[in-house]
Amino acid sequence: MNVNQMDPTFAQGLRTALIEQVNATSPARVRRHRWWIGAGVFAGIGLIGGVGATAAGFLVEPGADVVTEYGNPVSGTYTGPQTIELGAAPDSATSIMVELTCLSGGSIYLPDGAGTTCPDIGTGAITSTSLALSPGQNSLEVRTSAADVSYQAHITYTSTTPTDWAVNENGDTYGATNARGEPDLISVITTDGKLGYVYADELNEASGKTASTEFTSPSEAQSWQEARQGTVALIPVYESDGETVIGEFEAGRW
Repeated sequence: MNVNQMDPTFAQGLRTALIEQVNATSPARVRRHRWWIGAGVFAGIGLIGGVGATAAGFLVEPGADVVTEYGNPVSGTYTGPQTIELGAAPDSATSIMVELTCLSGGSIYLPDGAGTTCPDIGTGAITSTSLALSPGQNSLEVRTSAADVSYQAHITYTSTTPTDWAVNENGDTYGATNARGEPDLISVITTDGKLGYVYADELNEASGKTASTEFTSPSEAQSWQEARQGTVALIPVYESDGETVIGEFEAGRW
């Protein structure tokens, strides 16, 4: 499971750009744009998707990717921004698995916007993420919020093999979200740490994703969020049958 955090400066810039885009658009052309004000509103912590287990025999959630790791990983301790050389990539590699371990306070950013924030010195917080491998790429750029931010990095060339979603007796697909979309029942972790599934339409409704498709201006999005200020959206989590409730999932917090 990956928990990615957006650079606060980038988030503010995105918000400003959205507003400017609306103001610069004539009323006749504003039709069903997806406006959203702010960042980090949608659920993310607890969603299971993207990269699954390695190919070493671990259970893989339906729809997740089986990851094959190649030899000669690069590991080291670094301080501040770095260009980390990885060596030649295997011909069949399609991605890079990056594991970052915090050694000091600060933020660490990767090229796709993923990264981690370490609030306290010596937290030891670990973030793992998969990055697409560009043609000819044999290094990784790492940025930090300050020159003295220290971290450990473990980087491995990988490739992924997609798996299919499973289908329950009601005909609903279930498993992890992936590049192909989302199943009827999406894999999540409940508030008390159990693996289960939420209906995609309930998640999208509770998180605001459905409402965002109806916004025609930033003011509508702003009003929608303000009406929910200080609230938490909890939805039921089911077993794979889509009927047996086993807990709750936090779909949104405002």
